[in-house]
Amino acid sequence: MNEEKRGDVRFGIATVDAILPKDMAKRAEAIGFEKAAENASTLVTLAAMAGAYIAFGATFAATVSVGLEEAVSPGFERLIGGLAFSLAYVLAVVGGAELFTTNNMMVMAWAHGRLSTLGLLRAWGIVFAGNFIGAVATAAMLVLAGQYTDLSGGVGSSVLETARELQQLGPVQALFLAILGNTLLCLGVWLTYSARTTTDRILALTPPVVAFYAMGLEHAIAVMFYLPCAELIQLFDTTGAATLASGSALELGVADFLALLVPVTVGNILGGGVLVALVYWFVYLRPGPRSEGG
Repeated sequence: MNEEKRGDVRFGIATVDAILPKDMAKRAEAIGFEKAAENASTLVTLAAMAGAYIAFGATFAATVSVGLEEAVSPGFERLIGGLAFSLAYVLAVVGGAELFTTNNMMVMAWAHGRLSTLGLLRAWGIVFAGNFIGAVATAAMLVLAGQYTDLSGGVGSSVLETARELQQLGPVQALFLAILGNTLLCLGVWLTYSARTTTDRILALTPPVVAFYAMGLEHAIAVMFYLPCAELIQLFDTTGAATLASGSALELGVADFLALLVPVTVGNILGGGVLVALVYWFVYLRPGPRSEGG
């Protein structure tokens, strides 16, 4: 048995080492190539599932946050909300669904020449559309199920308040919050490439996702959930409980939605595709002395 397989047995316990960063880069490149090779129906289905998972995670975070502001500090409230929101990424990444934001890591395969620009944009476009379908459809189901009335309208109020905060962002602020946001999220995905077990993947992924949420950073698929869900809550909240609890009604339209979604999407691409994927490609996979020397 070689050293890599038997691990550290000094204490009579066999262990398996994590995959090293250079091999993580090769793994990320191969995964990006495989994702792009999927047929459109598979991609859009997996993407719709991922959009639904973001909706579940956001609603879970809204639920556990109700009443916390009266009991704990704002920072601790965000920490708890982030732990709840991490459910979305565990379901999507470990479960094999397709998120546009994490698929920005496909830039590694593109930069290495294994994936054409057209192939990259095709995969991103299909997944982006699927995420939108899944997020909005799940928002509609949650509203029709009356989930927004839970905890005396607190869940709906939390969603509306988040939507209000999103609506108040200017394009420059939204862009940079999104750059930072997907940098953290894609770093979480990058760390999962070192994992050999499901437990490893969850433990590697969760801290960056919690940090993303606690820091109030931005994510295109979350925008796809929060703003449509807020609009649906206002439409179906006949009692006014959730709307009144969150303050005045929101004025949301297609123009407002796109004014936020566009800079957040661009920022997510720059954060995940450039600051994570392209940087790690440069360090570990670029042609030249670094890659030839191992």
